[in-house]
Amino acid sequence: MITTEKVTLTLPADLVATLRSMAPSRRQSQFVAEALRAYIAEQQRKSLRERLIAGYQANAADDAVLAAEWAAAEDEAWDKIEPYPGAESTDDTTYSTR
Repeated sequence: MITTEKVTLTLPADLVATLRSMAPSRRQSQFVAEALRAYIAEQQRKSLRERLIAGYQANAADDAVLAAEWAAAEDEAWDKIEPYPGAESTDDTTYSTR
């Protein structure tokens, strides 16, 4: 069972009017709780996205150097891969991600 806590909020009158028009009086707390959960989840997704982007950008130069160092080995490995049965093309670019 979810524990609840009674709180007092001060909201703009137009927002309260919209809430009252959208949710019956006995469901307004549930409506607000669901809206808050949705808003919080969205903010958390935005924050995670920003942190991931910052991390990718911070590591981009190192990742490019590492990729360049392994490019020859990667090309050699792709050259050794046999096409799967029924493959239409034997062009090397079919298997490359570059």
